[in-house]
Amino acid sequence: MNKILQTQELAIAITAKNLNPSIINLDFLTYSSIISSELKLARQPIYTKNLTQLVFQSGIAIVAQPNRIVFAETIDTKDIQELQISKVAAKCIEKLPNVEYKAVGINPKGFVTFTESNGASNYLLNNLLASGEWREFGQTPVKAAIQLAYTLESSQFNLTINEGLLKVSEEKSVPAVLFSGNFDYKISIKEPEARLKDLHEILHNWKSNLETYKQLINEKFLSSVIADKNTIPFGIPISPSV
Repeated sequence: MNKILQTQELAIAITAKNLNPSIINLDFLTYSSIISSELKLARQPIYTKNLTQLVFQSGIAIVAQPNRIVFAETIDTKDIQELQISKVAAKCIEKLPNVEYKAVGINPKGFVTFTESNGASNYLLNNLLASGEWREFGQTPVKAAIQLAYTLESSQFNLTINEGLLKVSEEKSVPAVLFSGNFDYKISIKEPEARLKDLHEILHNWKSNLETYKQLINEKFLSSVIADKNTIPFGIPISPSV
């Protein structure tokens, strides 16, 4: 059987001019009906001059910094239809219509896990990179990271591939290859109403972006990689941090 990507997170990063992070606080999000009042915080919020960070038990996280807001949601075993993050992002910009939005990034992240200690390294070196003397240098096997950029019809798609360790329990981590995607949309429209319309259309298209990302990884990067019999089963919750 072939390996299949396990998508772990979807993040939407919105760049804006002169954004004040202190505006994005729990009271504003709740009273403006951007998030449900039933959402429970996973930990205490962080409020500083240059950072607001809110992490909820549902897997949703909102981080605001000067000139940028990031809305993220862990996927794990959720059905794609259950994801709320694009709706949260859309409601937020509706409540802040006069902000000068500059760009949007639709950023999916996913993993492929291996049980062999050198499985992730072997995948990168043997499947994605040509052999050569450059590999035979140093005291340990070379570590690889790859950055790719694809020009699509309406955006640029950037893909970063690197290896790391995924924590599957308090006591255990497994080798993994991380595929971090970024659909980069520029917003050049200056008229506020048209700019918001353009932004909403981009946010509404997130499912198509996610499917493009998954199709590219599964068909172009993983279709010829045979899974070893001890591969970690896909679908188990794992930490999104590498």
